[in-house]
Amino acid sequence: MTKTRLLRRFTLALAIAAAPLAATACKPYSVVQQSGPPSALKGVTSMTVGFDWSKVTVLDKASEAEYLAEKTDEEKADFAKIKQETDAAILEGMRDRGVNVAPAPAEGAPDLVIAYIHVTTGIYTPVYSVPSKIEARFSWQKDGKVSDIIDTKAMVGASLTTPSDHQRMEMAGRNIGKAAAKFVEDSQGK
Repeated sequence: MTKTRLLRRFTLALAIAAAPLAATACKPYSVVQQSGPPSALKGVTSMTVGFDWSKVTVLDKASEAEYLAEKTDEEKADFAKIKQETDAAILEGMRDRGVNVAPAPAEGAPDLVIAYIHVTTGIYTPVYSVPSKIEARFSWQKDGKVSDIIDTKAMVGASLTTPSDHQRMEMAGRNIGKAAAKFVEDSQGK
């Protein structure tokens, strides 16, 4: 067998072996728990969403409270606004991909709980920059039981075109919302 033919066979074997890995590597989420078959999300066209910031770590702090303890009242208000904007951006990201979502009413149990794991709002200066990062866990519930769970994360670099932490967190939130919508779409078999 010639070297060229051997190389072609080796390349083909490598491509066949790598195909399943490539299919999973392209997903913007990692599955922690998945229902089915059939998926509990099959046929779902709309859902209510609740947000859980209670266990988030912020920057290098073990909790939001520890992070805010070092902040001024103005900085605390700014962080509260970033949280609201990030929640809204996740919903918009999911809507962008065709999932009809709305905030859960205070008295009802949500269909989806988004629990923030880690947040770095980031900073931009001409000399030093830190990207904005979000890690979150999406837990879908059906009949009072958790059916599906994914983890997802997004990072947006701080630069001249993205100097505001509000802007970057909105972009990161929209990206993880789109990732969750992709999971819903994949669970629907689309």
